[in-house]
Amino acid sequence: MTEKIIVYDFDKTLTYKDTLFGFFYASIKNPLLDFPKLTIYIGSMVLAKFKVISNSLLKEIGVELFLKGKSSHDITLLSQKYARLIPFNNLYETLHVDSQNDYFIISASFEEYLYPLFSKDVHIIGSVLSYDGDKVSGLKFNCYKEKKVLALKQRGIEEIDLLYTDSYSDLALAKISKKIVIVDGDKLIEVGNIDEFKRYFKR
Repeated sequence: MTEKIIVYDFDKTLTYKDTLFGFFYASIKNPLLDFPKLTIYIGSMVLAKFKVISNSLLKEIGVELFLKGKSSHDITLLSQKYARLIPFNNLYETLHVDSQNDYFIISASFEEYLYPLFSKDVHIIGSVLSYDGDKVSGLKFNCYKEKKVLALKQRGIEEIDLLYTDSYSDLALAKISKKIVIVDGDKLIEVGNIDEFKRYFKR
């Protein structure tokens, strides 16, 4: 049997909502004291939604506000704590990993809180923090849009057999996929080709 490459996006593909803001929020100790930081970040989210600033800049702002200066141990503890709070959908709950296929989670979320959620048989590719010594210093890699394909190609993956995604932002992944399943909550919609993928998102 030929090994298949099966790829899952994470946010709103295996979860019911985006998880990045929740991760930043989980890092704060007192919401009242950190209200100015939250206000800045929420304002930045609005700017990113309307494409005034890039997704990368939004993430850099979040790292600067909430994670910069934390130790790798702090990030590990935060990730383990936050992983228990994520609301997962049925696709995640029923995800079965077998030895006949190769499984990848590829996400714009940080690898640190993805690792506790999957077995070691699943390859994790996500956004990566940079460190100065043992302290978070910034954003090293934003795993978003075309960069997801680049990250797969760096691991020798040129083609995907089965892709699960909820978002048009994964168009680049869809273009190298033989089969695409769009996730909408607990509903799975199989699309036959890239044109159907675009039509689903009205593009």
